[in-house]
Amino acid sequence: MDGIYKKLAIVGEVGAGKTQLINVISEISPFATEEKSSIDIGKEYTTVGIDYGRLTLEADMALGLYGLPGQERFSMLWDMVKQGLWGLLILVKFDEAFNSEALLTILKYFDSEKTELPIVVGISHCDLSNDADEVDAFLEIVTQLLENNGFITPVFPVDPREVESILLLLQVFDSLNTSIEYERELSYAQ
Repeated sequence: MDGIYKKLAIVGEVGAGKTQLINVISEISPFATEEKSSIDIGKEYTTVGIDYGRLTLEADMALGLYGLPGQERFSMLWDMVKQGLWGLLILVKFDEAFNSEALLTILKYFDSEKTELPIVVGISHCDLSNDADEVDAFLEIVTQLLENNGFITPVFPVDPREVESILLLLQVFDSLNTSIEYERELSYAQ
C-alpha cells in the first residue's frame, strides 16, 4: 500500500491486553511473540518481543500496531518503535497490585512534552469489578498520579476485546494529533 503509514505503540504490564487489542483490530494476521511463561503470572503465555498488526484507516493511510512489554528491561524494544509514533497507548490493568512506578517509567521514557507525542492511558479489566465506584476510584488514583508528576493525559476504561472500545481510543488519538498539529501551525504563524 502506498500512502501514509502511522505507528501506534501499545505498552503495558503483563496481562493488560496488548496482544488481545492487536488481535481484535488488526486486518492482517498479527505477528505475535508470546511464549509460555516460566513463572506464575496469572496466564499461560506472555509477550516477549514486539507484537505487530496493521489497520487501514483510510484508502491511503495505514496504522501499524506495535505491542510492547511494559517492563523497563524491555526498553530496547521501546527504542525500536519510539521514532515517528502517531500515539502511545499505555494499558494499565485494573488491579489491587497497581504498579505506579512502572507507569511513570514508561511516561518519562517516551517524554511526550519533548516529542509532542499523544499519550492515552487505558484501564483494562474494569469488567472484573461489580462496583462502579471502585472503578471510578481507581481511575482517580491513576489520574492523580499522572497530574502529581506533571502528566496531563486522558485516562479511561478500555476493553481490548471490544472493537467499539478500541475505535474510541483511535478517535481520541486522532483528536489529540489534530490538536497538536493546530497548535504547531499557530506557533509557526506567530
